[in-house]
Amino acid sequence: MEKMRNKSIAERLAKTSYRNFNVSVYCPVQNVNEITDLDEFDRKLRQLSDNVKIGRAYIECYRGEVWADREQILKVKGYFESKGIATSGGLTTCAGETNEEGFISLCYSRPEGREELRRAVALNAEIFDEFIFDDFFFMNCRCEECIAQKGDRTWSQFRLDQKREITEEIVMKTAKEINPDVNVIVKFPQWYEVFNETGYDLKIEPARFDSIYTGTETRNPTYAAQHLPKYLSYFVMRYLESAAPGRNLGGWFDPYECTYNLTSYLEQGYLTLFAKAREVTLFSLGSLIADASFRLFAPAVGELFREVDEYLGKLGHPKGVAAYRPACARGEDNLHNYLGMCGIPFEPYIDYPEQEKVIFLAEGAADDADIVQKMKASMLEGVSVIVTSGFVRKLGSDFMEFVNVKYSSRKALVSEYADTRDNGVTVGGKYPAAKPILIPQMEYCTNDVWELAAAYGTDNNFPIALRCSYGKGKIAVITIPDDMGDLYHYPPQVLNVIRRLLMREMPVSIEGPAMVELFVYDNDTVIVRSDLPYTEQVTLKLVGGITAAREIVKNVEYPIADGELHLSIAPGINYVFELKR
Repeated sequence: MEKMRNKSIAERLAKTSYRNFNVSVYCPVQNVNEITDLDEFDRKLRQLSDNVKIGRAYIECYRGEVWADREQILKVKGYFESKGIATSGGLTTCAGETNEEGFISLCYSRPEGREELRRAVALNAEIFDEFIFDDFFFMNCRCEECIAQKGDRTWSQFRLDQKREITEEIVMKTAKEINPDVNVIVKFPQWYEVFNETGYDLKIEPARFDSIYTGTETRNPTYAAQHLPKYLSYFVMRYLESAAPGRNLGGWFDPYECTYNLTSYLEQGYLTLFAKAREVTLFSLGSLIADASFRLFAPAVGELFREVDEYLGKLGHPKGVAAYRPACARGEDNLHNYLGMCGIPFEPYIDYPEQEKVIFLAEGAADDADIVQKMKASMLEGVSVIVTSGFVRKLGSDFMEFVNVKYSSRKALVSEYADTRDNGVTVGGKYPAAKPILIPQMEYCTNDVWELAAAYGTDNNFPIALRCSYGKGKIAVITIPDDMGDLYHYPPQVLNVIRRLLMREMPVSIEGPAMVELFVYDNDTVIVRSDLPYTEQVTLKLVGGITAAREIVKNVEYPIADGELHLSIAPGINYVFELKR
C-alpha cells in the first residue's frame, strides 16, 4: 500500500507547468460559486493565466458553512480541465462567523460539527481523486461540550487526541470507503511553533494522511499579528520535508498584508522555491484576478516563476546547519528564522540528527526527554553541539552534566561588544550596536568555560558566546536577547562569532550585518539575498579550494582572493553563484 501511495505521488509531482516545479491556484468556495458565466470567468482568469503557467486548480467545496453544490463543482472542474489544468478538491473546516474572537474552528465535540466534516470529505472524495485541507484543520473551540470532554487533560492533549480520532474515524475512513485511491492532503500552517496547542501533531499526522502541504506565508513580520521572520518561508518547507520525506507536495502563500511592499509578497515565493518545493500554490483565486488591491501581484509573481525556473534545476539539495526541533516542542518561537535572517542557513530535523557533525539546539529541543543522553553520545564522538540560553534555562540543572553554565534571573541592557583573538583567554575590541539590547546574564566559571564574544557593562561584561570541550566534542552557548529580533542589532563582529560556531562544517559562510540571507546547496551552488533597505558590502568565506564564483543569472565570474568573495548586494536581488574548484 505504501509503495502504491508513493508511486501515485511521484506520478503527480512529475507533471509540472514549469520545468522545475508546478504552480497551482486555490479557488475558495465563494469564488467557485461566483463562476456562473464561463466566458466572463475566462476573461477574468487571464489576469492570472496570461502571467502564470497554471498546472493545477484546487476547487473548494466547503468553507465556513458555505457550500458549493455538486453541479457547480463539476462545472468549474470541467472548465479547468478543458484548459489542460489538473483539478483537485479542497475544504476549509472553519465555522461561520458567530462570535468576536477571530477564526472559529468546527466543534468536533458536537455531532453537527462531525457531520459537517464527514459531508465535506465525502463530497470531495466523490468528485476528485485528490483533495486538500486548508490549514484551518485546527481546533480552538472551548464550548461547554469541549470543556466536558477535555476533563483533566490539557487543552493541547485533548485537541491532539480528538484530532487523531476524527482524522482516522471520519476523514480517512470516509474518504477511502468512497474512493480507495484518493490522495488526501493536509496543509500545515506556517505557525509550527504552536502546532500542538491547536491539535496538529507533526510526528503522527503526516503518517495518517497520504501527503502533506506547507504554509509558507510570512507577509509583514512587524505589523502583522503572526510576526513571522521572512526566512520562515524557507525553514518551514525544509522542516515539514523532514516530517514527511518525499510527501511534502508544495508550499502555499498569499498576498495579504503585503501591499506595503511588493517584494514582501515575492520573497515568500522565492524562499518557498529555494527550499525545493515541488509545487507552489497561490491563494486565492479571487484576490489575484478580481481585487484591485493586488492587480500588480500576478504579473510580478509570473516573472518570479520565470526567473527561478532558469536556475532552480542547477541547484543541488539544500544544505545547512543541522537544527533539531522535536514535534510538539515549545520555546524561543521562530528563533531559527531570526538566525536565518542573520545569514545562517539551517537544515531542520524533526528527529535528532545523530549523524551530523554540528548540531544546533534551541529551547524547544530541551522538550526531548532523552536530549541529555543524545547530546552526550554525540559529543563523545566528536560532535559540536551549540545551544541557546533558552535551552540552558529549560534544561536547568541537567545542563550541568556538560558545563557549569547557568541562566540567571538577572538582565543586562547592553550596547557595546567585544570578541576574542585567542580562543577566549581575553576579549577585546569595542563594537557599538545601533540600539541598547536587553539580554539574560549567563553565569559561568572562569577558566573552565571560554568567552568568545561578550557585551560590556560597567566594570563588567556578559557572555554572548561561550564554549568548552566535552569528550572529543565541543559544547557552546549563545545568548539570545529577550527580543529575538534584537539579534539583528548584534554588530557584525559578534554575529561572525556565532556564524563560525554554527557553520564550521559548511563550505561557505557570510560575514557582515544581519538581514542578509544565505542559502547553500550540496553541489557548490549558493544564493545570497538581502533584506536590508540599502546596498551593503558582505564577504563570503569559502573553503575547500574554491577558486572562482560564477553568478548564474548575469553570467559574470568573480575571482576568489584568499578564500574570500567580496560582494556589494542590493535589496531584494537574488545573487546565485556556482562555485568552482
